[in-house]
Amino acid sequence: MTGPLQTLPHYLRPGLRIVFIGYNPAIYSAEAGHYYARRANVFWKQLNESGLLARPAAPEDDASLMDEAGIGFVDLCPRPTVRADELTADEIAAGAHRLHAQLQVNQPAYAVFSGRGIYVHFARHALGLPRAALTGRPDGVQPERIGDTVPYVVPSSSGLASRWRAERLDLLKALAKLLGPPPPSSRS
Repeated sequence: MTGPLQTLPHYLRPGLRIVFIGYNPAIYSAEAGHYYARRANVFWKQLNESGLLARPAAPEDDASLMDEAGIGFVDLCPRPTVRADELTADEIAAGAHRLHAQLQVNQPAYAVFSGRGIYVHFARHALGLPRAALTGRPDGVQPERIGDTVPYVVPSSSGLASRWRAERLDLLKALAKLLGPPPPSSRS
């Protein structure tokens, strides 16, 4: 009998330009040991097209992007599942509070929530905002701040959110403009 599936490490520390925040690891990604590892997920393709990186990257680069590009990764909830709707309300609330504490300590310039639903859960549980205050908001920069960290919402890169892929890429390109040129790559 095998034990519970390992989760992905949190790649978050002070000095990052961006931290990408997902709901929770997909089982496929947890087994692969890398964020957004499934080929059908457009995360890496769009990150490479966004202007946020000095060189193309792939799932195997997730840990090195902290040093190389000032980009980190973390999830709202650590438990791997097939679908995010398998998470419990208690897991989501606890994850929002843990994430808020991590963002307060590490203060990335932008916290990029990869899906509106993730930000709604976070804002309701960690920031105490009512759902009505979050309804109908556009994606992109959000008015709240987490210390100096700016919350930024983009549609999910999951295949389930494929109808918003063009909007997601536009938002990533807009973020690249806000941040300015990426640091030069130490790899060729």
